[in-house]
Amino acid sequence: MDKSNFSAEDFVLDSDFREWILYPNNQRNVRWELYLEKYPDRIKEIQIARELVLNLPKIDHQIKEDEIASLWTKIDAKLVDQVSEDSEKSAIPINSQATIKRYTKESAQRKFNYHLLKIAAIILLAALLGFLYYSLPEREIPQEINWLTYSTKPGVKSSVTLSDGSVVKLNAGSSIRYVQNFVGGTREIFLDGEAFFEVAHDTLKPFIVHTQDITTKALGTSFNIKANDSEKIEISLITGKVEVKSQEVQEFIDFLIPGEQVITFAKGNSWEKDVFDEENVIAWMNQTIIFDDTPLPEAIKILENWFGVTITVNQFKDQNLTLSGKFKGETLKNILEGLSYTARFKYEIEGKEIQINFKQ
Repeated sequence: MDKSNFSAEDFVLDSDFREWILYPNNQRNVRWELYLEKYPDRIKEIQIARELVLNLPKIDHQIKEDEIASLWTKIDAKLVDQVSEDSEKSAIPINSQATIKRYTKESAQRKFNYHLLKIAAIILLAALLGFLYYSLPEREIPQEINWLTYSTKPGVKSSVTLSDGSVVKLNAGSSIRYVQNFVGGTREIFLDGEAFFEVAHDTLKPFIVHTQDITTKALGTSFNIKANDSEKIEISLITGKVEVKSQEVQEFIDFLIPGEQVITFAKGNSWEKDVFDEENVIAWMNQTIIFDDTPLPEAIKILENWFGVTITVNQFKDQNLTLSGKFKGETLKNILEGLSYTARFKYEIEGKEIQINFKQ
């Protein structure tokens, strides 16, 4: 169900929301915190709905369905009697005192009837809520949720072992964010950049990686995810099996086996599934840069991120220029020297500032 535009009334009627408010546990806390991160504009409605749920009456017993039906019948009958009484009292009064007495009596009668109907309606509502109240699980003591962020600067690669034993290797200029100790029923990570995941097997807690609106779900496997500045996302499976789907496009869902790759864009409705060269995909973990007909702007970004430098290109006119080459453990100077012969440019290195000058 799409909850992106839920009103306060919708939240009150949603069983999962009521369980979260009345009986919070680790899994529900994580799920609704993720919801609020995705739809922060719903916070006002959630606050109103929370007050409504907390103030709903609770009872210690349940009323059978036939008793509820009987209660409604009595309410309807009382309303019919009230209408009959009003019809019978349409005679013309003989003096002012009679008028005053009649309206005084009718006012008291209406107050009594209104009070009776109000009590009956409250009892009925309490009875209906009783079914809901006693169907909920016992209250669990929520565990404190702490978000952790692990990131690498440009020019630096790193590896982190998570609490479940999974290993995440981060490329330069990348970051992950996740709940400490994976509180709840899933292991969820939010990735920005590129990382290689070696997932510890746990059938009871799926491992889910969020990249923009694309999710990759695995139980125990290894895969590489790359998301660059152009919002292009590449998911390459090395071992095991994963499910890839979009949170925005319902028809976008696919499964990968080892050696397969999905290439898509954030919030896009198209994707490409194909085989890939494992050496090229995980080359960065082996300190290797591979350019394979790579457009110059893309190659520049790779070098900037790899070495933590800023590269300025001057007099660049050939928009179709691509670069090719394999460099393992090489310095930036050696890489630029090798590329300069085929791309026909000169370069200057001054600390972390690089100038690439194409010939006129």
